Amino acid sequence: RLVAQTMGKEDLALTLLRARFRHGCALAAIVALAAAAAAPSVVGGSSSCDLFQGRWVADASYPLYDAASCPFVPDVFDCRRNGRPDATYLKFRWSPAACRLPRFDGLGFLEAWRGKTVMFVGDSLSMNQWVSLACMLHAAAPGPARVSSTTGDPVSSVRFEDYDLSVVLYFSKFLVDVVQEDVGRVLKLDSMQGADSWRGAHLLVFNTWHWWTYKGASQVWDYMQEGNTTYNDMDRLAAFSKGLATWARWVDANVDASLTRVVYQGVSPSHYT
Repeated sequence: RLVAQTMGKEDLALTLLRARFRHGCALAAIVALAAAAAAPSVVGGSSSCDLFQGRWVADASYPLYDAASCPFVPDVFDCRRNGRPDATYLKFRWSPAACRLPRFDGLGFLEAWRGKTVMFVGDSLSMNQWVSLACMLHAAAPGPARVSSTTGDPVSSVRFEDYDLSVVLYFSKFLVDVVQEDVGRVLKLDSMQGADSWRGAHLLVFNTWHWWTYKGASQVWDYMQEGNTTYNDMDRLAAFSKGLATWARWVDANVDASLTRVVYQGVSPSHYT
């Protein structure tokens, strides 16, 4: 069952907020879950393994792709291109404490997810994950690979034509809507008009949090609204909980768990942590 179906919606938001996700290992876990969905025995034979308990171990065979050779990496997220002189930080892999996480098999992933859509929905942290997966698959695809890409707002996509596989980013700071109205920019805690674009994906990976905490010049809304009640502000954790409850209700009402795997990435560190 989906996590959204196993507890009250407000409890779900608070539980997810307290989850101890590590941003660096999150993509490894997402890839492992995707691989397990296609071949359930892939992760060490244990379905109860906590993929988020473990450590980083040195591995000279890493990284899995060269950012300089991947056309999807934005300049601002390429450390080497921006002058970082060392490369040691690239040569680590995540090792769960209680199970074996096999080396990423990009070609196997392309085959297993042939004809499907993997979609990341969230802010720039989701964008980082989308770029990393697209680059790993790009590096693994046998050449000459037919790969097309589009960049837009809010949807960007990389399509591996030979496998009919799309890896998609839907950029959303809050998951719920921010609407320009006469009074200003309104963060609508109970509205998700953009969610129709998420339908049909076979793997949905969601993320939101950091934009809920911003104030001053970094705040991208002027008012919050729930139902017919408008607020100048409210406790940000309470607002986040209401927004995530809206997301959870959408998942319950619109996602067929037999066809689509849903992952909530949890609260991750910022880019600068």
